[in-house]
Amino acid sequence: MQQTYTLDHWEDRSGHRLTWTFGYRGTAGPFGRIEVVYPAKRHGDRHVTEVSGDTVPATTFGGWAHGRKPSLHLGQLSVGGAGIRLKRNRWAQTRSGRALRMRVAGREYRYLATSRRHRDRALIRDGVEIRTSRHGSGARKKATFTVLGPADATDLALAAVMVGVNTRNLTRGGAVRAFFNRSLDWMEIFQ
Repeated sequence: MQQTYTLDHWEDRSGHRLTWTFGYRGTAGPFGRIEVVYPAKRHGDRHVTEVSGDTVPATTFGGWAHGRKPSLHLGQLSVGGAGIRLKRNRWAQTRSGRALRMRVAGREYRYLATSRRHRDRALIRDGVEIRTSRHGSGARKKATFTVLGPADATDLALAAVMVGVNTRNLTRGGAVRAFFNRSLDWMEIFQ
Protein backbone atom coordinates (compact mmCIF):
# COMPACT_ATOMS: atom_id res chain seq x y z
CA MET A 1 0.00 0.00 0.00
CA GLN A 2 1.47 3.35 -1.07
CA GLN A 3 0.01 6.81 -0.51
CA THR A 4 1.44 10.14 -1.62
CA TYR A 5 0.67 13.51 -0.01
CA THR A 6 2.00 16.91 -1.06
CA LEU A 7 2.25 20.02 1.10
CA ASP A 8 2.72 23.47 -0.46
CA HIS A 9 5.41 25.90 0.71
CA TRP A 10 4.28 29.22 2.23
CA GLU A 11 5.99 32.32 3.61
CA ASP A 12 4.90 35.14 5.91
CA ARG A 13 7.29 38.06 5.47
CA SER A 14 5.21 40.65 7.31
CA GLY A 15 6.84 42.81 9.96
CA HIS A 16 10.51 42.76 10.92
CA ARG A 17 12.63 40.05 9.26
CA LEU A 18 13.27 38.40 12.65
CA THR A 19 9.53 37.64 12.84
CA TRP A 20 9.23 36.11 9.35
CA THR A 21 7.98 32.52 9.26
CA PHE A 22 8.02 29.83 6.59
CA GLY A 23 6.72 26.32 6.18
CA TYR A 24 4.53 23.83 4.37
CA ARG A 25 0.79 23.21 4.60
CA GLY A 26 -1.83 21.07 2.97
CA THR A 27 -4.12 18.09 3.38
CA ALA A 28 -2.76 14.57 3.80
CA GLY A 29 -5.72 12.32 2.95
CA PRO A 30 -7.25 10.70 6.05
CA PHE A 31 -4.85 12.61 8.34
CA GLY A 32 -6.49 15.90 7.37
CA ARG A 33 -4.80 19.29 7.48
CA ILE A 34 -1.09 19.49 8.39
CA GLU A 35 1.01 22.61 8.84
CA VAL A 36 4.77 22.90 9.36
CA VAL A 37 6.06 26.28 10.68
CA TYR A 38 9.70 27.37 11.01
CA PRO A 39 10.99 29.16 12.93
CA ALA A 40 7.84 29.03 15.05
CA LYS A 41 9.89 30.28 18.00
CA ARG A 42 13.34 31.75 18.45
CA HIS A 43 15.34 31.45 21.66
CA GLY A 44 18.66 33.20 21.13
CA ASP A 45 20.69 30.99 18.77
CA ARG A 46 18.03 28.25 18.82
CA HIS A 47 15.09 27.92 16.41
CA VAL A 48 12.01 25.73 16.83
CA THR A 49 9.97 24.06 14.07
CA GLU A 50 6.36 23.14 14.93
CA VAL A 51 3.87 20.74 13.32
CA SER A 52 0.14 20.93 13.96
CA GLY A 53 -2.95 19.57 12.26
CA ASP A 54 -6.31 17.86 12.46
CA THR A 55 -5.11 14.44 13.65
CA VAL A 56 -1.33 14.65 14.11
CA PRO A 57 0.07 15.13 17.62
CA ALA A 58 1.66 18.55 18.28
CA THR A 59 5.32 18.01 17.41
CA THR A 60 8.30 20.34 17.80
CA PHE A 61 12.00 20.19 16.98
CA GLY A 62 14.38 22.75 18.41
CA GLY A 63 18.08 23.08 17.66
CA TRP A 64 20.97 25.41 16.92
CA ALA A 65 19.77 27.85 14.26
CA HIS A 66 21.04 27.20 10.74
CA GLY A 67 19.45 29.76 8.44
CA ARG A 68 15.74 29.74 9.18
CA LYS A 69 15.60 26.16 10.42
CA PRO A 70 16.91 24.42 13.51
CA SER A 71 19.81 22.02 12.90
CA LEU A 72 20.47 18.61 14.42
CA HIS A 73 23.16 20.26 16.60
CA LEU A 74 21.78 20.31 20.18
CA GLY A 75 18.47 19.01 18.79
CA GLN A 76 15.44 18.46 21.00
CA LEU A 77 12.29 16.66 19.81
CA SER A 78 8.90 16.72 21.51
CA VAL A 79 5.84 14.69 20.42
CA GLY A 80 2.52 15.36 22.13
CA GLY A 81 4.37 17.20 24.92
CA ALA A 82 6.76 14.30 25.65
CA GLY A 83 10.49 14.88 25.19
CA ILE A 84 12.15 12.31 22.91
CA ARG A 85 15.80 11.27 23.19
CA LEU A 86 17.74 11.58 19.94
CA LYS A 87 20.81 9.51 19.06
CA ARG A 88 23.12 9.57 16.06
CA ASN A 89 26.65 8.55 15.20
CA ARG A 90 28.19 11.69 13.73
CA TRP A 91 31.41 9.80 12.88
CA ALA A 92 29.74 7.03 10.83
CA GLN A 93 30.84 6.73 7.21
CA THR A 94 27.54 5.55 5.67
CA ARG A 95 24.17 7.30 5.42
CA SER A 96 22.58 4.40 7.31
CA GLY A 97 25.17 4.70 10.07
CA ARG A 98 24.62 8.47 10.34
CA ALA A 99 20.84 8.05 10.77
CA LEU A 100 19.03 9.94 13.52
CA ARG A 101 17.54 7.37 15.92
CA MET A 102 14.61 7.94 18.27
CA ARG A 103 12.05 6.01 20.30
CA VAL A 104 8.53 7.43 20.15
CA ALA A 105 5.45 5.82 21.74
CA GLY A 106 7.40 2.58 22.25
CA ARG A 107 8.50 2.36 18.60
CA GLU A 108 12.06 2.61 17.27
CA TYR A 109 12.56 5.04 14.36
CA ARG A 110 15.45 5.88 12.05
CA TYR A 111 15.55 9.07 9.97
CA LEU A 112 18.17 8.96 7.23
CA ALA A 113 19.34 10.48 3.99
CA THR A 114 18.30 8.43 0.95
CA SER A 115 20.53 10.26 -1.52
CA ARG A 116 23.47 12.66 -1.51
CA ARG A 117 21.04 15.52 -2.06
CA HIS A 118 19.82 17.10 1.17
CA ARG A 119 16.21 17.08 -0.03
CA ASP A 120 15.64 13.30 0.00
CA ARG A 121 15.06 11.60 3.37
CA ALA A 122 13.20 8.63 4.86
CA LEU A 123 11.61 7.94 8.25
CA ILE A 124 11.60 4.20 8.92
CA ARG A 125 10.06 2.05 11.64
CA ASP A 126 9.07 -1.60 11.65
CA GLY A 127 6.67 -2.07 8.70
CA VAL A 128 6.41 1.62 7.77
CA GLU A 129 8.53 3.95 5.65
CA ILE A 130 7.78 7.57 4.83
CA ARG A 131 9.99 9.04 2.10
CA THR A 132 10.16 12.81 2.00
CA SER A 133 11.32 14.92 -0.89
CA ARG A 134 11.43 18.70 -1.22
CA HIS A 135 11.32 20.03 -4.77
CA GLY A 136 10.58 23.14 -6.80
CA SER A 137 11.67 26.70 -6.10
CA GLY A 138 10.12 29.98 -5.07
CA ALA A 139 6.34 29.94 -4.88
CA ARG A 140 6.25 26.44 -6.44
CA LYS A 141 8.19 24.73 -3.63
CA LYS A 142 6.57 21.57 -2.31
CA ALA A 143 7.22 18.75 0.16
CA THR A 144 6.08 15.30 -0.96
CA PHE A 145 5.51 12.40 1.45
CA THR A 146 5.39 8.87 0.00
CA VAL A 147 3.97 6.54 2.64
CA LEU A 148 4.70 2.79 2.44
CA GLY A 149 2.86 0.62 4.95
CA PRO A 150 0.19 1.33 7.59
CA ALA A 151 1.43 4.70 8.86
CA ASP A 152 -0.40 6.56 11.62
CA ALA A 153 -0.63 10.23 12.60
CA THR A 154 2.52 10.06 14.79
CA ASP A 155 4.57 8.73 11.86
CA LEU A 156 3.36 11.56 9.64
CA ALA A 157 4.00 14.21 12.32
CA LEU A 158 7.61 13.01 12.72
CA ALA A 159 8.24 13.03 8.96
CA ALA A 160 6.63 16.48 8.66
CA VAL A 161 8.63 18.11 11.48
CA MET A 162 11.90 16.88 9.96
CA VAL A 163 11.09 18.69 6.68
CA GLY A 164 11.47 21.87 8.75
CA VAL A 165 14.87 20.86 10.17
CA ASN A 166 18.29 21.30 8.57
CA THR A 167 19.43 17.67 8.28
CA ARG A 168 22.52 18.10 6.10
CA ASN A 169 24.60 16.35 8.79
CA LEU A 170 22.95 13.05 7.80
CA THR A 171 25.37 12.86 4.85
CA ARG A 172 29.17 13.03 5.13
CA GLY A 173 29.42 15.89 2.60
CA GLY A 174 26.68 17.84 4.37
CA ALA A 175 28.41 17.35 7.72
CA VAL A 176 31.67 18.73 6.31
CA ARG A 177 29.87 21.80 4.91
CA ALA A 178 28.01 22.32 8.19
CA PHE A 179 31.28 22.10 10.14
CA PHE A 180 32.93 24.77 8.00
CA ASN A 181 29.86 27.01 8.16
CA ARG A 182 29.78 26.72 11.97
CA SER A 183 33.52 27.43 12.13
CA LEU A 184 33.08 30.57 10.03
CA ASP A 185 30.22 31.68 12.28
CA TRP A 186 32.47 31.31 15.33
CA MET A 187 35.30 33.21 13.63
CA GLU A 188 32.96 36.16 13.02
CA ILE A 189 32.31 36.40 16.75
CA PHE A 190 36.00 37.06 17.45
CA GLN A 191 36.55 39.75 14.81
